[in-house]
Amino acid sequence: MPRTLLVVVGPTGGGKTELAELIAGTRPCRLLSADSQQVYRGLDIGTAKPLGQAKRAWDLLDLVDPGQPFSVGAWTRLAAPLVLEAWAKGTLPIVAGGTGLYLKSLLEGLADIPAVPETLRQALARELETQGLAAMVTRLLAVDPVLASRIDLANPRRVLRGLEVQAATGKPLSAWQAEPTVPSLRPDKTVWLGLDPGKERLDRCLEERTDALLVQGWSHEVARLADRHGDAALSQSAAIGYPELLDLLRGRQGAVQARDAILRRTRHYARRQRTWFRAVESITWFKGPMDPQVLPFLAGRL
Repeated sequence: MPRTLLVVVGPTGGGKTELAELIAGTRPCRLLSADSQQVYRGLDIGTAKPLGQAKRAWDLLDLVDPGQPFSVGAWTRLAAPLVLEAWAKGTLPIVAGGTGLYLKSLLEGLADIPAVPETLRQALARELETQGLAAMVTRLLAVDPVLASRIDLANPRRVLRGLEVQAATGKPLSAWQAEPTVPSLRPDKTVWLGLDPGKERLDRCLEERTDALLVQGWSHEVARLADRHGDAALSQSAAIGYPELLDLLRGRQGAVQARDAILRRTRHYARRQRTWFRAVESITWFKGPMDPQVLPFLAGRL
């Protein structure tokens, strides 16, 4: 049996989880999440994590607590054996998510970057707290402009990662990433399937989803997490909505401001995802999980 890997990608809110679960209902599959924020325990509502019975079907959820470091390399080292295990059992591994770096590292390999000492990590995290993100971005632009040009500079975790690696190794993270690596996996066939309803429709869906998540108790989830892990674990989080809702809870902004900030960041993130994945020529695109052409397309390739 050929070792086939199905990769479901696209901007946030496009229906990737729904489609993966739909496909899993038609054949033996193993579902792997490629979402860099769903790895955090308790970040459930805001990351649209599968819940209840559906959650048990997914791997690579709830791996670490908020505030704990977690890297692309850590995800790849967990994901690759799960894919190999699925192939060994004759099941189809489906990797679904919008974190392009996870997928890139899984298929193209990963640079052997030395570990960053925890003391250095904590020191830079404290500097972020005291100096603010803008100051850290300025430092990153000075030490690794190549990395700064291609990451989301509004994402404190990405900015800190660049500073950590450069400080720990004396070598820019972008230079480490450019070094040749051995691929983690060698599928016989990789089928890329993308979901993108188009900018206008996606914008409406993201607005509706944001309002629905707020109604579901997103603010209460943030309050519980802050009580359990401390404000810093959320204020420095790259997960959209958690820093904004923490500011709401602490009286630093109002409800309308928080909602607008969440929606603005979500749309910006969706645009970045669209740009990333549209550059992958092997992706075949569909409008959504219920597009009638999806299953016939897969039937001819899996």
